[in-house]
Amino acid sequence: MPLSLPVRVQGHDLDGKAWDEMTSSADASHNGASFLLKHSITVHQVVQLSLPLPKSFRRYSIAEQSYRVYALVRDVRAAGAGARVGVLFLGKNPPKGYEGNPGGLFLLPHDVPPAPKERRQFQRIENLFVNLKLRSVIEGEGREEKTFAENMGKGGARVMTTFQLAKGEVIEIEELGGHFKTRAEICNVYVGKDKIARINLHFLDEAPPDWLVSSGS
Repeated sequence: MPLSLPVRVQGHDLDGKAWDEMTSSADASHNGASFLLKHSITVHQVVQLSLPLPKSFRRYSIAEQSYRVYALVRDVRAAGAGARVGVLFLGKNPPKGYEGNPGGLFLLPHDVPPAPKERRQFQRIENLFVNLKLRSVIEGEGREEKTFAENMGKGGARVMTTFQLAKGEVIEIEELGGHFKTRAEICNVYVGKDKIARINLHFLDEAPPDWLVSSGS
């Protein structure tokens, strides 16, 4: 039903930074509410609301003046200088995993996962095989292997490996027979259909020379 109530909205950006905004509800029900919001927010994020919700719409805290409830963002539509946000009430407790990642995305069982955003700043050339030496340092002990990159761009590469590596680790790579050398952060680890592990790398120190990543190489 249409219902204008003062609402305090507390949330987190995708990077975990907390924010707080006062607004007013446009409508409310047993299951959720909608309100205008100036702060940027994304569908599937979780916020905590504080509002004087009518007792007939509450599931708990009937005698409290303010109803505090965690809510899941289900709809965001542009409206004026901000957005009209529709939320689903979750209850007095946040969803599992919220404490460790309050700015993350939380899906209901029937939700379709959002498509990943393309974060590469530079194009990568596919079917470009560059021979490399990969060096990993674990607990002070260095390990090296000769391998190759399946693709490479100015910002990173996809490299095959036999090492047991994890996302977030920093390794060193060096072009065999060349001068390109840099540290690189592992952004992703996966096993291909050929049962060989691959790592997606983000270069940290320098970009490869133009001739090394040109489609004509």
